[in-house]
Formats: sequence, C-alpha cells, structure tokens
Amino acid sequence: MCLSIFYAQVVGLWLFIIGLATVLHEQRFKKTMADTLASGSVMTFTGFIALAVGLLVVISHNIWVTSWPVVITIFGWLLLVQGVMRLFYPEVFAKRMKDMMAKNGFTVMAWVWLLVGLYLVWIGFAA
Repeated sequence: MCLSIFYAQVVGLWLFIIGLATVLHEQRFKKTMADTLASGSVMTFTGFIALAVGLLVVISHNIWVTSWPVVITIFGWLLLVQGVMRLFYPEVFAKRMKDMMAKNGFTVMAWVWLLVGLYLVWIGFAA
C-alpha cells in the first residue's frame, strides 16, 4: 500500500472523528482545552506527543506536490510546529489558543478538521 494512501486513511479517520466529536460536543472540548492550557505538565506531555507524531509524518512523508498528498505533509508540519510551540513557548501557544477559543476560531477549526478528514477518508478508501 502506498504510504500516502495509508496516511490518508489514518489521518483522515483521526481528523474526521476528532472533528465530529468536537462539533457535537464543543463546550466539553473547549473546557478540556482550557484545562490543558492551564496545566504545565499536560502541555508538556501533549507537546511530546505532537512533536513525535509530527516528526514521524514529516520524516516519512515530506512530499510537496500540487496534489492531495501535500495535505498529509502540511498536517505533519503543523503537528511538528505545535509540538515545538508547546515545549518551548507554552505561554505563547496558550495565549493564541485562548484567543481562538474566545472567538469563533475553535468552531471553525473543528469544521476544518471534519471536512479535511472527510476528504482524506474519501481519497484514502476510494483509491
């Protein structure tokens, strides 16, 4: 199986499920995010996870093309940057997330996850 298809299936399902759960239970996820941002140990742990997954994707799938596989690459780089931000600049990361949650950014982000996930699932399982 092509690595891009595999990532489309895994990342697509992950984004779709997380996006759907966030859209359906937005207040609970906002509270969870607020709790995460307030806890240094949870921020550090989630930074470790984001950094690890981001590195795995970027190292194995750093494909910059004008086609759908670039979505996987961008996802990997976003995770990598988020992991670095959580580990080295947790206050900056927390402020940006709080600002986003105070506006409609959290809802928009949830819908983007849902739609990008649906797109990747379609690509990954239709191929």
